[in-house]
Amino acid sequence: MNEASFLEKTIGNCLKLQGNFEIIVVDGGSGDNTVGIARSFSIVKIFTSKKGRASQLNFGAKEAEGEVLLFLHADTFLPENTYSLITEQLEKSKHIGGSFRLRIDKLHPLLNLYSWCSRFSLEFFTYGDHAIFVKQEIFKSIGGFKTISFMEDIEIQRRLRKRGKFKKVKDYVLTSGRRFEKNGTFKQLALDVFLVCLYNLSIHPNHLKRFYSDHG
Repeated sequence: MNEASFLEKTIGNCLKLQGNFEIIVVDGGSGDNTVGIARSFSIVKIFTSKKGRASQLNFGAKEAEGEVLLFLHADTFLPENTYSLITEQLEKSKHIGGSFRLRIDKLHPLLNLYSWCSRFSLEFFTYGDHAIFVKQEIFKSIGGFKTISFMEDIEIQRRLRKRGKFKKVKDYVLTSGRRFEKNGTFKQLALDVFLVCLYNLSIHPNHLKRFYSDHG
């Protein structure tokens, strides 16, 4: 959604990766040149769906032909060995999915700590910008993401972890620190932690979404 400033770099990064995969962009009705940029790459499949991250992710998964799904934010860059890392992970007994560790392109001691915590394979330290991946058959069997307005990345993990092992790989994705730059690092991190805590106390995501902005 309105990711013209990042999408060209993100797709370009994906095209450098080795392996057998497809790239799908699902737009939620952008008002900028997001769709135009996606269309400039002939190899990319482009779709438009109902606005909302969960709806867009589910739509993309429905159109995907591969045995494994990887859900990538438009401002997040994958490591070169992504394909082999995921393949090796899912060949292990009872492993059905996982995610990457996270680095943020902004230097700050608190963000360094946040990045260090991303190594733990726990819901509290795993979010959508960590590039969640899962076997297609497992994703379908649990009905995909719940169409809630917020926290869909945490909610689905609870169901996935009941189906098998959902673990972090040792490499990192690099994501934008734009939210922290705009809102202030301490303020944004404190808000993120606070909202996750409220969600774990069973506060409905629709009540929490109004306090959160994807782009800051």
